[in-house]
Amino acid sequence: MDRTLEFEQAACRVDRDTLIDSLEAAKKGYAQGQVEVAAAMTWTAFSCPDAINAVYDNIASVWLGSGERPEIVPLLPEAPLESAFWESYWAVIEDSKRGVVPSKAENQVADLALASNPSLIAISEQYVKNHPRMGTVLVEPAASGLDPAVLRKCPDGSLGQTLYQMIVGHGYSQTLIDTRLQQFSLLPESLRRLNSRVAQMHRPWNMVAGYDTGDSHQIAYGGFQLAQFGLNHAAMILASFATISCFLAPTGFYILLYLIAEGWRHGQETPDFLGVDWSSEWDHSIETIRKRHGIGAFRSVFSRNLFEVFGTPRD
Repeated sequence: MDRTLEFEQAACRVDRDTLIDSLEAAKKGYAQGQVEVAAAMTWTAFSCPDAINAVYDNIASVWLGSGERPEIVPLLPEAPLESAFWESYWAVIEDSKRGVVPSKAENQVADLALASNPSLIAISEQYVKNHPRMGTVLVEPAASGLDPAVLRKCPDGSLGQTLYQMIVGHGYSQTLIDTRLQQFSLLPESLRRLNSRVAQMHRPWNMVAGYDTGDSHQIAYGGFQLAQFGLNHAAMILASFATISCFLAPTGFYILLYLIAEGWRHGQETPDFLGVDWSSEWDHSIETIRKRHGIGAFRSVFSRNLFEVFGTPRD
């Protein structure tokens, strides 16, 4: 059987024990296990967001050696994965042969949501509404963007001044953020609020949580975002990277899943970022903010460039 067809058939609901068997096989380096795990991640990202928590709890438990192994609840709402989606999905995987690395593939992955069944939007919206950390975003007025005039007045060494220096030094693009916000304008309100807030706060949250801008940390940050905010877009990116790895760079699959598991666990253990009044934190240093809110910086068992060295797809 063609491997892509095998993958498509595997991208469906699995029970916990079957998923754990696949995870343990994948962890040992078996190709079939890798395909089954990546397919399960693809299914929950693009078809059944309500299964994300159970799937990622099991990934973290197997990969990190501890944690809960919840059952995947049956009869969760699913959007069908149709031919238009698979055509776009495999195009992204194929592009990776030409050197599209994780930090450069995000826009392609974002477009995959448009190729999914329209019912995925409604399912994703309900998942966000049910997420235990989403209350603040849904009931408070929509947050505004980062105001350079405010950040400029922050003291040296503060988070606000650091962000201001990045903005004026073109290391933080407000134009790019505005473009992304425009892309979210047609989403239902809860999804628009969440995606807009995450886009606005991506860089400051990266820094406070202890993630750098390299591919390895940004993959782990995807797991962090998924645990913290229920951001389905992060699940789509992680599933796509897992698929790229099992097809094109299987030697990097173990590292990739470990980074995702580390980020997921870190997001679970970190206090709610959405519940922090960040406008009152700009004058403080990152270290002070961490102490004020009990935030631990991300630490990986791997060196920062290990994924780039061993996980980049090659022909």
